[in-house]
Amino acid sequence: MFISLPKCLALVGALSLSSFTMVSAQTKHKHIPPEMEYQEDPYRPLPPVYSAGKTSVHGAYTSVQVNVDNLGRNIVGDAANEPSLVLNPANLNQMSIGWRQFNNRSSNFRQAGFAYSTNGGQTWTFPGLLQNNVFRSDPVLDVDPNGKFLYLSLQQSFFDDLYGSTNGGQSYSLIGPADGGDKEWLVVDRTNSTGRGFIYQLWSTAGNNYGGRQFSRSTNGGSSWMNPINLPRAPIWGTLDVSSNGDLYVGGGDDAGSSIYWLDKSLNAKNGSVTPTFDAGTQVNLGGSNVWNPPVNPAGLGGQAYVAVDKSGGSTNNNVYMLSSVSVNGSNPSDVHFVRSTNGGQTFSSPIRINDDSLNTNRYHWMAAMALAPNGRIDVTWFDTRADSTNTFSALYYSYSTDGGLTWAQNIQLSQPFNHFLGYPNQDKIGDYMGLVSDNSGPNVAYAATFNGEEDVYFLHANLGSPITLLPNAFSLFRGILISGGLTELASSDDQYLVVRPGFTLNAGEAPVQIILSSTSSIASPSAFQFAEESHVSISGLSQKIALFNFVTQQFEEVDSRAATTTDSSATVNAGGTLSRLVDQGNGEVRTRLSYLAAGPIFTYPWFTYVDQASWTLAP
Repeated sequence: MFISLPKCLALVGALSLSSFTMVSAQTKHKHIPPEMEYQEDPYRPLPPVYSAGKTSVHGAYTSVQVNVDNLGRNIVGDAANEPSLVLNPANLNQMSIGWRQFNNRSSNFRQAGFAYSTNGGQTWTFPGLLQNNVFRSDPVLDVDPNGKFLYLSLQQSFFDDLYGSTNGGQSYSLIGPADGGDKEWLVVDRTNSTGRGFIYQLWSTAGNNYGGRQFSRSTNGGSSWMNPINLPRAPIWGTLDVSSNGDLYVGGGDDAGSSIYWLDKSLNAKNGSVTPTFDAGTQVNLGGSNVWNPPVNPAGLGGQAYVAVDKSGGSTNNNVYMLSSVSVNGSNPSDVHFVRSTNGGQTFSSPIRINDDSLNTNRYHWMAAMALAPNGRIDVTWFDTRADSTNTFSALYYSYSTDGGLTWAQNIQLSQPFNHFLGYPNQDKIGDYMGLVSDNSGPNVAYAATFNGEEDVYFLHANLGSPITLLPNAFSLFRGILISGGLTELASSDDQYLVVRPGFTLNAGEAPVQIILSSTSSIASPSAFQFAEESHVSISGLSQKIALFNFVTQQFEEVDSRAATTTDSSATVNAGGTLSRLVDQGNGEVRTRLSYLAAGPIFTYPWFTYVDQASWTLAP
């Protein structure tokens, strides 16, 4: 991508770039990046030299080189960076990556490379370029509701073209011009809203042919685009996403080096008959400033701002998340910070620092990316120099949250360290972003690294494993009298019940029915822990509580409290924090308590609790 200078350095006028002239009238960020100039003849080919394609392994995680020839060989002397990744949601084996391809890394001339995989990223085919000998940059890929891959590509004139592929990225054809500008991003609405299939595009106020206007929409698959419009707060270096009902969210920074971020929202962008309008914008505090031209990426960004909206349909549905690598202070020049909103972006939580190494170590946690899995898991990846006091070597790191961003898993190193200064093309950066798309089994990452001594694109899938579902293998009553039923009745939703009634008088607040359920897990340190039950009671006015047993403290932790119903209803709870505490590390036991009580004194009389089903789901 192209780096823009702050508002205070805005320029007005025209800049001649080699054989063409472009006039820009944008109102701010008016600097035309010098990286657009050619340093030498862009068409001079290098003699073909090959080496073995690279596979880099770190523990359980394997990174496979993507930009290889048709024999799987590395092309020596080229450079590939700034990848974007797309998967077919209906066929996760089908994926494509686009990147900035430098055929000769001694030149600044770049083109639009792409590759495809038909086996979930195990192997890749690099068939060529979108166009030979045509300057292109800033690849951004997505998929429409019908599985058509879209490839948005920036021309040297700061206009975009949109390409499409109906064969899983094996070939792309031009759909048409797509407005746009520097640092463009797009998202396709794949919800069932009235905006299904709409394409939304955001770009910077610099490298801009529209007087600073930076948003457009296509309602016909990219064949034509709405006349670009302004956004209220003109966010830069950001992304956009839609909610489950098609509301559109756009976020980014206020200016280069600013600690202010903005979120703009449109409720009517999904209405193709009107020009979208946006709210006045919510100011978002990410706990630091955006990072541009950092020492680890001298001609690039330290990371852009990501916006993601939960569409899982679960308890976190329509939560809005923002994330970026931010500079906190001189001792923490780049940390990964996250915020969440549970009210449609009106307000946000305090920033959460996701990288879990020590503070004040002068390390870089840069180029962070965020994506959501269909089940609502939040995935975050970034480059990390924590192991190198000179900040010369980075490794790919990862963390995730299964409870809407309240708690985060311990950081996981996914790759071997690599020297991020190696193999620069005639532009001192490794790009401005990496590609990240999540499925329910784990994150899929496309990133640039130098395992071959030059910049190449790699793919990695971190398989978190398949979740397991546990049924009770034992139960007991701490209070109450068993009337009928047992483990068989707890195994399925079939109107066959475990029936319990209170057996003695208790004071207010004491639960006269307490059922202890147990099972055995083969996963000692789960990444997600969920308990679900279905039950009812025979009279109104009772409440139900769910508590999970903490094997570290040897105490039950209450995780849910609600009114008990007189007809079957379900309750599902997701635990947070260090989940290994909920599994006995010696024998794998998991334990849950169901309690039923009333608001006042309870005397013995014939009311009953009916438990139809109970289960635990743990992810590795």
